[in-house]
Amino acid sequence: MRTWDLIGNRRWGYLLSALVIVAGLVGIAAWGIDFGIDFTGGTLLDLQLGREASLAEVRATLGGFGLEEAQIQKAGDRPREVLIRTRVLEEAEVARLQRAFSAQYGGAQVLRAERVGPRIGQELRRQAVVAVLVGLALQVLYITWRFRSVRFALAADVALVHDLLIVLGLYALTRRTVDSSFVAVLLTVVGYSINDTVVILDRIRENQQLRTREPFPRLVNRSILEVLVRSLTTGFGAIIALLILYFYGGPTLRDFIFGLGAGVVTGTYSSIFVASPLLVEWHLWAERRAGRSPAARPAVETPPAAKAAAVGAAPAPARLHTEPARQRRRRRR
Repeated sequence: MRTWDLIGNRRWGYLLSALVIVAGLVGIAAWGIDFGIDFTGGTLLDLQLGREASLAEVRATLGGFGLEEAQIQKAGDRPREVLIRTRVLEEAEVARLQRAFSAQYGGAQVLRAERVGPRIGQELRRQAVVAVLVGLALQVLYITWRFRSVRFALAADVALVHDLLIVLGLYALTRRTVDSSFVAVLLTVVGYSINDTVVILDRIRENQQLRTREPFPRLVNRSILEVLVRSLTTGFGAIIALLILYFYGGPTLRDFIFGLGAGVVTGTYSSIFVASPLLVEWHLWAERRAGRSPAARPAVETPPAAKAAAVGAAPAPARLHTEPARQRRRRRR
């Protein structure tokens, strides 16, 4: 039966991760991050229409005012109400919007009109960054306590940062809007990724106790393969559900679903090709530092005689007389 050497080919995984992350960073540097009104400020409109209208109809009406990118939500128990988040609108623009909706849908009443200032948006952005950093720190503490090793915790956290950078870079490359739901995306990605990583790390820890004489890289490769089907099955099932939501959940959910899908893919990938290989790299580095590297030890022990000959010393005298002395004297007589 063929055994996949995932750890032996781990450098290809490093290369792929580096290419995707660098492409995302280039996208962020070139186009920046498209922050939504939750972070930049905007207007929130709660309208009650004269009749029920679909999201496509509402978006088409907003398109006449250059507001195609507005976020539209409908309440399930109040089908005639729509919640619209858009850029900052003046009172005159709100009045024109109300007249347009009223003419098209048999009436429109403004239940709520709020303006979110840019200062509140900056505060939300700061709180989002703090929430993610606190989440990462708590993950380190939990995994260190759970595995009694800081190596496992740091390897898992590097994989989490890897996942967050990839998701953020994909948002920049695809020009998707980063709003308050993006914070939920990041925290969900952190939760999924750490769950998948902990499963593999736990199997590595179990095999360490059962296979004490097995080389660590081979042990890690064995552990990954033992849980590989479980990881791929879980990720594939999640992707199927997200694809259905992406195509049938409406345009409002698509950015959110896109982020979750990217997080599921990169979370599964990083557990196999980032967190586990980092443990191997750390182990090999510690072995080299302790002088226990196989390359530092001679493959074959050199016999003492050969060592002496190698440095030019006189060879050991050969044994000329194997016959006992008493027998030799008796034979001479």
